[in-house]
Amino acid sequence: MQTAEARPDRARALPCAPGAHLRPAAASTLSPSWLQAQPAPTEVAAVFDQAIYLRRGQEVLPLLAPEALMLPGALRVITRADLDALRVRVGEGVLVGGGEVRTPRGGLVVRRVWRPQPVPTAPLPESARQAARAGLAGLAPLEDALAGRLAELAAVLAAGPDLEAARGLVGLGPGLTPAGDDVLCGLLLGLRASGRDRERSLLEAAMLPLLGRTTAISATLLHQAAQGYAVPPVVALLRAWHRGAGVSALTLAGRLVAGIGHTSGPALVLGLTAALAAPQSRPARHTSAPGTGPVTRTTPARTTPARPQPEPVLVAGATRGTS
Repeated sequence: MQTAEARPDRARALPCAPGAHLRPAAASTLSPSWLQAQPAPTEVAAVFDQAIYLRRGQEVLPLLAPEALMLPGALRVITRADLDALRVRVGEGVLVGGGEVRTPRGGLVVRRVWRPQPVPTAPLPESARQAARAGLAGLAPLEDALAGRLAELAAVLAAGPDLEAARGLVGLGPGLTPAGDDVLCGLLLGLRASGRDRERSLLEAAMLPLLGRTTAISATLLHQAAQGYAVPPVVALLRAWHRGAGVSALTLAGRLVAGIGHTSGPALVLGLTAALAAPQSRPARHTSAPGTGPVTRTTPARTTPARPQPEPVLVAGATRGTS
């Protein structure tokens, strides 16, 4: 998932200027905790025209211009000029903590907090499931050499937790967010949005030990997908599933998802489609010998209705709390 052309030139760590001019920014409630912790060195992992990615350990903090695709854990600036003023390069060291990002030439300070909205989670009626599948039909035109392998592994994982299939997908493909990880994100979000939380939890448990195989940026997005957070076009599509939208409207929303990045969108659609095709709840286990006890029952679907979600908001007073 890239927002523009990368500038991959590397630079060594430089000291940070304590008196640098700080520009206001808005932090997500999902931003890494070290943004507000004691200031410490952090590495510039990637630089694009509309985004800068900072990494500490296996967590990534995206710094995003307003026109960038809004990732769930991002620190948002007011204008692209705020990013340009940082003038950082890949591999350079910056100081992050106390609600600030400091570079030798400038910096950002958190003045507001924004709260990303999770995808809905509730069982989908069969009619809604069929409409959702029809709306995604033909929107995953992955045509590279990985397409067949991705579809095969997605189908295996949709049928149930499979460590080998998860191992095959995590980190599969080139780039900051490999296509295999995007398929997994789609699966996790699709299972959650269709009320299949047991299957989602099993998939998450199989996937988490393997995240060291992929990039830190992708691992961060997979963690957030497991919690039900995604970029706005995906959230809008999954809300449309629950509104009972028609196939035409679902196709329009699906095209916005399929258009994300170079391969991320089609891979996300592939994962969402696999989640919709996943088998329904399995029969419960017998508690007594056949014919002598209660009849085996199918695990009932949860009937908790989807709660209406408010639109994303900006909340003032980042350093004083998030609500």
